[in-house]
Amino acid sequence: MVSRDLFRFWGALLFAAPLLLCPPMAKAQTQPAPEIERSYAVALIRDTMALVNHGNWTGNYTVLRDAAADAFADANDPTRLAAMFVQLRAERLDLLQTMVVDPVILNIEAADGTQALRLTGYFPLQPRHVSFDLTFARDLSRYRLTGLSVGAFEPL
Repeated sequence: MVSRDLFRFWGALLFAAPLLLCPPMAKAQTQPAPEIERSYAVALIRDTMALVNHGNWTGNYTVLRDAAADAFADANDPTRLAAMFVQLRAERLDLLQTMVVDPVILNIEAADGTQALRLTGYFPLQPRHVSFDLTFARDLSRYRLTGLSVGAFEPL
């Protein structure tokens, strides 16, 4: 049953809003959990989901773009982001629930020490789960978004 859940998750992730918009992390290596604390990873995920949710409800992705890394912002003007999230807006996917439900983090990858970070997982919501695949780059003392994929899939 678990393998079937993972298959459905990865299938949903691949066909969700494919928005990995900056170059992938080079030579990513999975780091042990102490490198990136789970509570910090959850905060990054929720912060990103809130930005996407605000963009979806208003149709204005300027704040998402401005909060992201420079390379992400340069590659994506707000109009391009709005076009990429058109399906999520059409589905009226409410991501507010992601602020109060703990995500299931399937993978935390850190590269170059902890200069690049990738978080993959889903929120077990009803009626549909919400998947995420997020990449970040360290900028001084914080992580800034470099790529994302967000989508919904039916739970088993």
